[in-house]
Amino acid sequence: MVSEFMAGSLASSCPEQGKAVLWRAIRYILPTARNLRRRLSHEAVSCPFCDFSDESPIHTLLRCSFARQVWALSGLRWYDIDSLAWSVEEWFQALTLKLSATDFSLVAMFCWTIWWSRNLKLANKPFLLPPQVVEFARNYLSAFNSQSSQHKFIRDGGRALGLGVLARDSKGVCLAWLSLKLDRGGTAEMAEGFAAREAISLALRRRWKQVILEGDSSTLLHKLGSTDMELSVISPLVADIHSLSSQFESVSFSLVSRVCNSVADLLARLALNQSGDSVWFPLGLAVALCGDLAT
Repeated sequence: MVSEFMAGSLASSCPEQGKAVLWRAIRYILPTARNLRRRLSHEAVSCPFCDFSDESPIHTLLRCSFARQVWALSGLRWYDIDSLAWSVEEWFQALTLKLSATDFSLVAMFCWTIWWSRNLKLANKPFLLPPQVVEFARNYLSAFNSQSSQHKFIRDGGRALGLGVLARDSKGVCLAWLSLKLDRGGTAEMAEGFAAREAISLALRRRWKQVILEGDSSTLLHKLGSTDMELSVISPLVADIHSLSSQFESVSFSLVSRVCNSVADLLARLALNQSGDSVWFPLGLAVALCGDLAT
């Protein structure tokens, strides 16, 4: 039943993160304190929220005081449909008898966001509080399944090797960001082209349907909007972007001022101080985004 539900009705309506956390919890391989002790035979940390030493998947996702606050705020009164369940698998099977795929996708996203917040707290990083978990999970699922929202990418090559991509929905809500350092030389125009290609690739991975690419390079935007064939150093990148763009319902290109592109520019500069690439959700950009929206 579990495999059929995961591969069937839940497959297209739920982001991969939600399905992955549920699958690992059901298979009892989610790296909680109990599982780490059982598999690695060493003392593991306790639950970072309530300090319960025997932290199991069902404790983390359902029984912990933090998780209970999330579910109490979720408005989903059937989350504890089987209070006698001894495992996430038993709970999952009880839910599949009652829920539609849409409802269950929301449950999966709550589980993933609880797990994400748990790991952030364990790493002593800022984490989402229960009300924020509920809001984030609902907004994320809504954006994932939206057929009408257009997701804006503000990308800026910044200095030659630093790439920055910022993804927003049609209401301006930040969905994700990317900061990437390329270990190669190149002009600012090439960096802009690489950033645009990364933006399109990120949109494909997130399965977004309608995309607006925004940038402050008029040269690149002109080439992306032109149907004329030309030979230049960024022609291969332009061809790649056009090829990837054909997989969306719609793609448009828009020129913005550098002031409006300040957050992506910041990400491009940050990329020069890191060794690899980073793809994150909005937590780390709160201050910069507030400043961007105020301009």
